[in-house]
Amino acid sequence: MNSNLDSIYDVQLTETPIEKSVAGKPKKQRKRLLSLVGAVGLVALAFLGIQMRFSSTRAVQPVSHDPRMEVSIVHPEKVSTTTSVELPGQTQAYTDAPIFAQTSGYLKAWYFDIGAKVKAGDVLAEIDTPEVDQELAQAQAQLKVAQAALNLSQATFERMQNLFNRKIIAAEDFDTAADTNQENQATVVADQANVNQLEALEAFKTIKAPFDGIVTARDVDIGAYIAAGSGTQLFRVARISPLRVYINVPQAVAQLVKTGAEADLSLSEFPGRTFSARVTNTAVAIDPVSRALLVELQIPNESGELLPGAYAQVTLKLTGETGFYTIPASELLFRAEGSAVGVVHPDGKVEIRKITIKLNSGNTLQISEGLSEADQVIVNPSDSLADGMMVNVLGPELRPSAQKSAAGSQPSPRLHLG
Repeated sequence: MNSNLDSIYDVQLTETPIEKSVAGKPKKQRKRLLSLVGAVGLVALAFLGIQMRFSSTRAVQPVSHDPRMEVSIVHPEKVSTTTSVELPGQTQAYTDAPIFAQTSGYLKAWYFDIGAKVKAGDVLAEIDTPEVDQELAQAQAQLKVAQAALNLSQATFERMQNLFNRKIIAAEDFDTAADTNQENQATVVADQANVNQLEALEAFKTIKAPFDGIVTARDVDIGAYIAAGSGTQLFRVARISPLRVYINVPQAVAQLVKTGAEADLSLSEFPGRTFSARVTNTAVAIDPVSRALLVELQIPNESGELLPGAYAQVTLKLTGETGFYTIPASELLFRAEGSAVGVVHPDGKVEIRKITIKLNSGNTLQISEGLSEADQVIVNPSDSLADGMMVNVLGPELRPSAQKSAAGSQPSPRLHLG
C-alpha cells in the first residue's frame, strides 16, 4: 500500500528546476539557498511598490516652477465704538431778547402780559411822546419853508440863466443866482433828514414783538415815564421752539463729539420720559479752566412744555474710532517672542510682526499695536513661515464676513460724568 501511495505522489508532483538543483544538494545547503531566494523576492516586491507609489504621486501633483509659497491676505479694519456720556445740562430759549424804548415819553398802554404768546409785529405797548410830537411838527414846518425858498431860487436861477445866455446880465449876477439855488437845495436836504429822524422816533412810540415767542417779562406799567437810552427793560420775549441745551463735555471724550450726534434729555418734572435732542454746534475749543468742550444741542419742543432755564440730565451718544484694528483669529502666529502675524510687503517679502492683542473674541482679534489699515496680513499662515521669506499673494483678496461683523458689534460702555 505504501508503494502505491508513493507512486501516486510521484506522478502528481513535478519538481521545479530549482527544486531539482536543491534536491541534489546537502540538507544545509538546500535551506540556505531557499532563504536567499525568499529574501530576494521580498526586496523585489518592495521596490516594485515604491516605484508604483512614486509614479502615481507624480501623476497627481502638478509641476511647480516657482518655489515660493502661495498665501492669501486680508487688510485689518478699524474698530468703531459707541459710548453714552451722562452730563448735566441747562435749557435756554432759542432766542431771548429784552425790549427797550428808543424814544422818551409816558407809557400809554400795554397789551400783552407775561406768558402771552405773540407773533412777530404784534404791538406790545404804546408810548405817549408829546415832546417828540412837537419837535416833529416844528421840523415839518421848517422843511416846508426850506422847500418854498428852494422853489423860488430855482425859478430865479432859470431866469438868470436865460438872460445870461442872451448876454443881457453879467456873469456875476448869474453866479449869485446859482449859489443861492444850491444853498436852498442843501437846506431842504438837511431839514428832510431832521424830519426823518423825528419820524423814526415817532415810530418807536409803538413797541412791537421782534419775533414769534412768549412774553417772559413785563417791567413797566401805564403812566410810567420812559427815558430813551436809560437801559430800563420794558418787556422780554423768548422763542422756546426749538429749545437750546448747553452741556460741557470733558476733554477725554471731546474728540468724539460730532455735529448731528443724538442725545436724550430727562428732567425731574417729567419722570419716566425722555426727549430727543441733536448736537448742532460746538465751541471747537477746550475751556482752559474747566478742561471741557461747550456743546449746543437743540430739541424741537413744539408743544412748549419744556421751559428755558431748566436743569436737565443729558445722555449723549458718541460714536467714533478707537484706534484699534480687527483681524480674524486664524491669522495669529504663536512664537517664542509672543503673539505675531505674517505681513506681506509689496515686494512679496514676509515680515513676522509682533502685535498686542486688546481683545480676543474667539473668531476675531482686536489689535491695539503693531498693525495698520494698509498692512497685508497672511490668512492661515503656515508654521514654516519665516521672516524674510518670499511669497506669492493669491487673488482676489480674502475678507471674511466675521471680521466686519466683529468690527460693528463692539460693547457700548456708559460713562457717568455728571
